[in-house]
Amino acid sequence: MTEEEVPNTTFLKSVVIILGILIIGVAAAIGVILYKRATATPQAEAAQTAEAPLAVSQALSVVQRKFGDIDIKAPEGMSAIGVTISDDRLLVIYGTDQATPKVVVILSQKSGEEIGRIRL
Repeated sequence: MTEEEVPNTTFLKSVVIILGILIIGVAAAIGVILYKRATATPQAEAAQTAEAPLAVSQALSVVQRKFGDIDIKAPEGMSAIGVTISDDRLLVIYGTDQATPKVVVILSQKSGEEIGRIRL
């Protein structure tokens, strides 16, 4: 026995290099996706919930373009403490203070008419 055979490792080296590049690429893609989700503003949540107190005229600005101005009569001694959008309805919450809502007025966003009231 004069000489030992050395296995050819060129193929193995190229497979390891390709797998390393793929792992780095997938990790970079996951990092980009996480960054975009972390910095994106939640538009769906912003549309469904509004900061309280919010003036009713501001909340109806989306609806006013279709049917004009409407007047909502607030219950006696109460003011609007919140506005929420749900499907095609606008919910205006009235109360005497922030912690105790008393009445919810339900309006249609398409026509602007009052659908009903919920007394709490």
